[in-house]
Amino acid sequence: MKEEEGKLAGAGGVEIYWRGWIPDTIRGVCLISHGLGEHIGRYAGVAEALCKEDVAAFGPDHRGHGKSGGKRGHVNSFSEYTSDLDSFRGQLEERFGELPIFLLGHSMGGLIAATYATTHSAGLDGLILSSAALRVEVNEPAIKLAVGRLASKLLPSLTMGNGLDSNFLSHDQAAVKDYNDDPLVHDRVSARWFTEFTAAIENVHEKAREINVPVLVMQSEEDRLVAPRGAEEFFDRLTVEDKTLKIWEGFYHEMFNEVEKEKPISTLVNWIVERVS
Repeated sequence: MKEEEGKLAGAGGVEIYWRGWIPDTIRGVCLISHGLGEHIGRYAGVAEALCKEDVAAFGPDHRGHGKSGGKRGHVNSFSEYTSDLDSFRGQLEERFGELPIFLLGHSMGGLIAATYATTHSAGLDGLILSSAALRVEVNEPAIKLAVGRLASKLLPSLTMGNGLDSNFLSHDQAAVKDYNDDPLVHDRVSARWFTEFTAAIENVHEKAREINVPVLVMQSEEDRLVAPRGAEEFFDRLTVEDKTLKIWEGFYHEMFNEVEKEKPISTLVNWIVERVS
C-alpha cells in the first residue's frame, strides 16, 4: 500500500486537498466523504482495511475543513460540497477507468454523499452511509432559530461553535482524546451553513427515491449527535431493491472509532468486496 496526496480546484476556485491509500493491486475504489469539523486523515484505519482487500480509498478535505481552503465551517450553498465531490470523482474516473467506484459518507459527509447520489447515481456502484446526518434534534428556542435564519441572510459567514460534545463520539476514550488533540479538527459553523444544512436534510429525504444504486445504511444506536431515526426514515424512502440497514447497538456516533470498530469496518469492507468480485 502507498499513500498519496494532492490538490484540486473546487467550486469558485477554492483549493481542495485530497488524500489517497492505494494497494498494489486494485479492483475497486472507495471515495470517502468525512464529517463536520474533521478531515480525511481520520479515516486511515478504514482505508487500510479496504486496501487489504484491494480496494483503494480516497477522499477530500471538504472546503472549510482540514487542509482545504475556505472559511472554517462555512459554505454559501450546500451544493458547493457536492460540486467539489463531483470534481474529485471525475479525477478518479479518469485515473481508474472502468473500476467500480463506491461512495462512503459519515455524519455530515453522509448527508453530502446521499445528496450527491440523488443526482449523480450514474456510474456509482454503491452508496454507504455511516451515522449520516439525515435528521438532527435542534433543541433551541424558536426565537434563536429565527435569529439564525436572519443572520444567514444578513451575516452569512458569521461563525459560532457547533455545540458538538466530543464525549459522545466514541466509548473509546483514546479515540476521543485523539479527536480533541487533533490540530486539524475545528468546531466552527456559519449561519449560512446551518440553514443550508437543515434544508439539505429535508431535500435528501424528498429525493431518496431517485437513488438507484445499492445502498448500505449503518447507524449507531446510541448516537447523540444525529438522530438515529433519520437513518430509518431515509432507508424506508429508498426504492432501490438492493438496500441494507444495519443498526449498531450500544455504539456512539463514530462507529469506525468505537471500541468494537472492527465490526462495522468489516461489514463495510465485505459489502464492497461482494460487489467487486
